[in-house]
Amino acid sequence: MRTTTITTAIAMVALFVLAACSSIDCPLNNRVYATFRLDAGMKTMEDTLTVAVPRAADYKDDDTVIINRLAGFDSIALPMSYQRAVDVYVFGIKQKDSNVSTTDTVWVTKENNPHFESVDCNPQFFHTITDVKFTTEAIENITINYNKVTYNDGKAHFLIRFKGHSN
Repeated sequence: MRTTTITTAIAMVALFVLAACSSIDCPLNNRVYATFRLDAGMKTMEDTLTVAVPRAADYKDDDTVIINRLAGFDSIALPMSYQRAVDVYVFGIKQKDSNVSTTDTVWVTKENNPHFESVDCNPQFFHTITDVKFTTEAIENITINYNKVTYNDGKAHFLIRFKGHSN
């Protein structure tokens, strides 16, 4: 009887060890986004915003719209590339009252840092933002607020202010 108890205990321990080793804890939310929040003094943006990402190196007529006609927002999250050293975003702003459209381009320079979760998980890249440049048709200013970008950030990475808006 004692041998049966010991054998059962060993079998249960082995089962728990195998179950623990075979579980895959890959994060479900593993896409990396940079968050742009309106700068102090701006509660919401009532103008319409469209954001596109150029796919080609020459930035001509080959882009992907990632935000389309968003209004009444206080922040946006934009995906970051895995391997590019500079991410480019094209902001199209259509003013609410006058229907005037303007376009600005934002260049985010970053370091791509590989992040290892598990051999069973998809490859991950976190980023360290080193610089931001932008045109100034509708954007007044963009500052780096928090330069580390992971898939679990609660802070805004950029503070953005648009011209003529201080609601």
